[in-house]
Amino acid sequence: MTRGELMRIIPSEVSESTKSKAERDVFRALKAIPDDHSVALHTVHLPRHGKKRVGEIDFVLITPEILLFIEVKGGRVHHRDGKWYYGPPGREDGPKESPWEQANGGMHEFEREIGALVGDLRAQGVAGGYLVVTPDVDIPRLTQFEPQQYLGATAYDGGRGLAQGIERATRFWLARNKWARTPVSASFRKKMLEAIRPDFDLVPNLQSRLTHLDVAFERLTNEQLDRLDELESNERLIWTGGAGTGKTFLAAEAARRKAVHGTVLFTCASTTLAAHVSRILTDDAITVLPLDRLDEVRGRSFDHLIVDEAQDLMTFGGLDTLEALVSGGLAEGRWIFMLDQNNQVLTPGTYDSEAWDYLRPLGSVYGPMKRNCRNTVQIVKQVHSYTGADLGVASAGEGDPVRFAEVRDAQNEATALDAYVNELVGEGVSPRDITLLSASGDWETSSARLSQRSSKVERFADVVGSDRTKHRLTWSSIADFKGHENHVVCLIDLEPSLLEGRLDAIYVAWTRARAQLWVGCRPGTRETLKDLGISVLKRQGRLG
Repeated sequence: MTRGELMRIIPSEVSESTKSKAERDVFRALKAIPDDHSVALHTVHLPRHGKKRVGEIDFVLITPEILLFIEVKGGRVHHRDGKWYYGPPGREDGPKESPWEQANGGMHEFEREIGALVGDLRAQGVAGGYLVVTPDVDIPRLTQFEPQQYLGATAYDGGRGLAQGIERATRFWLARNKWARTPVSASFRKKMLEAIRPDFDLVPNLQSRLTHLDVAFERLTNEQLDRLDELESNERLIWTGGAGTGKTFLAAEAARRKAVHGTVLFTCASTTLAAHVSRILTDDAITVLPLDRLDEVRGRSFDHLIVDEAQDLMTFGGLDTLEALVSGGLAEGRWIFMLDQNNQVLTPGTYDSEAWDYLRPLGSVYGPMKRNCRNTVQIVKQVHSYTGADLGVASAGEGDPVRFAEVRDAQNEATALDAYVNELVGEGVSPRDITLLSASGDWETSSARLSQRSSKVERFADVVGSDRTKHRLTWSSIADFKGHENHVVCLIDLEPSLLEGRLDAIYVAWTRARAQLWVGCRPGTRETLKDLGISVLKRQGRLG
């Protein structure tokens, strides 16, 4: 191993789901090893393990010399009558295979899996081997393993002997892998890492129902992975990006990882977004509250602060409130602010540029994030043409064109809306995947009340944060739906007067749609939208 910066480990923070004290200890010991060329991955799953339904490798090290697999066994480990048992007397887990058999099986399965993605490892000269670590006990010498394949409590020495144990195991396996060609090129090591990470760095989708049987996992983009890697080396971060770039998703995952190291306060301006996120982040160390309820934690000091949709509270008053809630304050505390840079143009009245100028030098600013993970190409282009907002590069693919429906009044809009919803349902779309966004935000005057489906429409503010078991449409104001999304969004109650000086209404409403967007246009609305588009072109210098 080369000396220099400390070894990179992925994820950069140990997961809250890691209950093993021994694994946590090895995690910390790996992070302390001076080695700027190697990468360690913690808890690598093997979904197609040959002998088990799901296999798992505790740690995989990608080094210039070798792929090394580390199996960690904490607590009591003992061998009796040819069988292996783990855990304290009376609560033993076993009989099971030996740690070396487990490590060997995981190594060969992993090599087969990754070889199918990047090419045969032996042909590339990549050596493989394994090391068993028991941080709490010393296992007597047995014929089942060679001394170089094992690191017991004495040699481990509280983590201080881990680097030496890895070096010893590396030399042992290189001597047995006659085809090995070292060093393995940096480009091929990167290729192996990129092949592993998409399936390795899966995190819970924010839209998942929180049951053990219905949790969807999402693959992080390379851009999002880079942002999460920044957690390790930066105590104060500002991540910027337009709507749909995954800011809330990243903020939630950052909170999960930070909760391992202390208390976390997650806050935002939206009460509905806070209600949704509080259902996702269930760790006792995490407190989720909207800005207007922070009085409930007045006097407390949290180890970490995470602020989503920070542009909505970018005032000195908002910053003063947050200052008192994070240990060390904003100048020296540990925090992350998620900011939509488009807000400066769209809603300057709620954004204090001087407050931003104060906050910005206190943290490391990264962005804007360029990959839009939510909206189709058509929606991204439509939003940009009318508002000038940069939503990044659409990665959701092609979709249907945005539909504009000319309607005379509320009753006519309800009829057109029913026809569109019936068309979607006829194509197999569940009403639950459709949200009616009201530009007026007034249910009493909304065209949705005149719909044939009005009796089966759920108010979003009433059902957010709960299991939605009924296949019903949701209705919401634009403000309450900020930070949320659905497959299909229908913007209704859109009078021309509501667009005057309110580009944010268009921006927020249209960017909530993942796949399809329908816009009901009352008399004069299309003309107003056209004027908005022309003003954007002039502002960007694309129209004289």
